[in-house]
Amino acid sequence: MQKKEYIQKMFAGISQSYDFLNSLLSLRRDKYWRRFAAEKLPSGRILDVCSGTGDVAIEVSKRSHAVASDFCVEMLKLCDMKIKKSCLRNVCCIQNDAENLSFKDNSFDGAIVAFGIRNVADINKALSEMHRVVRNGGRIVVLEFSQPQNRFFRSMYYLYFQKLLPVVGSLISKKTGPYSYLPSSVMAFPKREEFVELMKVSGMRNIQYYDLTFGIVTVYVGSKLKN
Repeated sequence: MQKKEYIQKMFAGISQSYDFLNSLLSLRRDKYWRRFAAEKLPSGRILDVCSGTGDVAIEVSKRSHAVASDFCVEMLKLCDMKIKKSCLRNVCCIQNDAENLSFKDNSFDGAIVAFGIRNVADINKALSEMHRVVRNGGRIVVLEFSQPQNRFFRSMYYLYFQKLLPVVGSLISKKTGPYSYLPSSVMAFPKREEFVELMKVSGMRNIQYYDLTFGIVTVYVGSKLKN
């Protein structure tokens, strides 16, 4: 099975417990991480790539118009339910593949992907697509898990992340694969400076990154400049 198909089926299988486990396993820090990342975006029309159940898009909608984009229908159904329940009129959901976005060039003032870029089959292509759909002068933000740099904290974090988290996640979601996949995908993800280089290759400039919660997650911010 190809990675894209595997990821799509995996998220469909855990969609009902996804939000609860995000909050539980992050010790409720996930809301702060998303809010911090969203605040790095400009105002205007924003694309949320790999949106899942739409938490980032809903956060963005407090200041801008947001489009929640994901290739998993089951996740988007939950996103749509949240939007309708909150009576939000400046956010919508659309099924889309991060590696082949259906939007025209320069369609958005900014784009963001939270905890989704490591799941795409081709990171370079997904970053290039985000760069393509953002206007000149716009901004691209990536929020992703990282490996803590402090050795002492990293050893404790690895114990939790690689041993305890998969057990708790599997018990609650009743799925064994997804929460074993999570730590392995984070360990395989490019290191900070390596990921910055990938953003540069996609065309982004003025790239900065911010470590949050002792380096558990990192927020990367890049701009699309005129050629």
